[in-house]
Amino acid sequence: MVGQHRRPLWVAACCALSLAVAYQSPAAAQTTGDDFILQDIDIEDRRSGAERRRDRRSADRLDDIDMADETNVTVAEDTTLTTGAVRPVEPVQAAGTINPRQTTVDDQSNLIDDPDPFDQVGIRLGTFVLRSSVTEQIAHEIDRDGSARTERTYSRTTLNGELQSDWSRHQLTITGEQVIDETISGTGAEDPSTSVDAQLRLDLSAETTANLTFDYEFGRESQTDANAVSDALSQSDVHEFNASASLEHAVGTWRGTATLRGGRSTFGDAELSDGTPLTQSDRNEYDYTGTLRAGVDIGAAHLPFLEGDFGQIFYDDREDSSGFQRSSRTYGLRAGTEFDFGDKLNGELSVGYAQRDIDDARLGPIRAVTVDGFSTWSPRRGTEIVTGLSTTLEDSTTENVSGSVYYSATTEITYQMRENLTTTLNAILGWRDFSGELGNQTVYGAGAGFIWWLNRRFGIDGDISYEKTVTDGDTDSDDLFVGLGVTLRP
Repeated sequence: MVGQHRRPLWVAACCALSLAVAYQSPAAAQTTGDDFILQDIDIEDRRSGAERRRDRRSADRLDDIDMADETNVTVAEDTTLTTGAVRPVEPVQAAGTINPRQTTVDDQSNLIDDPDPFDQVGIRLGTFVLRSSVTEQIAHEIDRDGSARTERTYSRTTLNGELQSDWSRHQLTITGEQVIDETISGTGAEDPSTSVDAQLRLDLSAETTANLTFDYEFGRESQTDANAVSDALSQSDVHEFNASASLEHAVGTWRGTATLRGGRSTFGDAELSDGTPLTQSDRNEYDYTGTLRAGVDIGAAHLPFLEGDFGQIFYDDREDSSGFQRSSRTYGLRAGTEFDFGDKLNGELSVGYAQRDIDDARLGPIRAVTVDGFSTWSPRRGTEIVTGLSTTLEDSTTENVSGSVYYSATTEITYQMRENLTTTLNAILGWRDFSGELGNQTVYGAGAGFIWWLNRRFGIDGDISYEKTVTDGDTDSDDLFVGLGVTLRP
């Protein structure tokens, strides 16, 4: 009997202890208003504890659920989430909508300026981007050669285009320009020109790169050219074709480049002052050049190199109009360095020796100490200074004269005054040293220009330039050009 009376007391004690533990554990019992939840069972909705935990996790993930048709999240009044207060959830923008949700007033992301508001975007054509422009100018020029003077006003139309690949590897760039002159008033020779240039870079490996190029140029020979015809009303039309292939390879710190180049030049008739044509076909020729360069990266922004080349020129006519054999062989050797200091300064400079031996024994070789190089310097943002030095061996068409050596130095300063206004200044200084009895020439000139973009597609541009050639013992010549126009681009 005693044992029977003790059992109800033991059972009651166990029930009281279980009730106390359930009251202290949030996972076991919760109080919401006057409702009591015992042993993970809600008296009203009869959900188990596992079901309630799943519901709480679902509520916490409401931020990731598409709520396009709702603006608020409602939580049942009889449920209190133990993980914290319920966060209001913004509706998620439905995919493919044409009216995206507007940002709040304090969101400044839509006020960020375009870094290049006047830069050309281009037109995408498959995996290429096309950038083109048309420039129309009204120009005036004055040419003086000794006592002869010509002056004219004309329209100049310039068509430009660039097609560039957008590939993850390799790159192809094709550029072209067409200049059309139409005389409005005055006298003087028109000066049309055409140029096409294609460059293909093949990234064969991390250490090896191949470059293939092709270019074509058509233009009229300048009155100040070494082989220009004196007192000619119009100089010869010149067509030039050039192609090259090069292979660059790196082995450790060593860099090597091998290049093969071939070209073709043809010359039209010059028109004398009395209207008589003068043939220049004896100047038509082929030329081929092979170049080898080896350099070493010394790790101090400099890459010293040694370069040698060998070339040959073959004229269509074995003898020119004066009876001289002009075909030749050219040798050259240069030593220099490439330098790269990042965006601020980069380029290269070399000095060397070159010699051209002409087939005709009556004509001596053309020899020269060569100085070549270029550099790009940006002293401050928006300013770029490009300079160049070059040495060129030129053949001659004059009897008993082998040719000349032409040294030139050029510079161009580009300054961006505003994001839509860019100005340029340029200058040239040249000296032509003839190997025969002809007088040496000094060439100098300067120019300035600007382009002012009113928007991304329309701009106003202008140019002015002056060039003078002084010939020892002969007449001087001058050329003044002024042009103003507009540029359009799609």
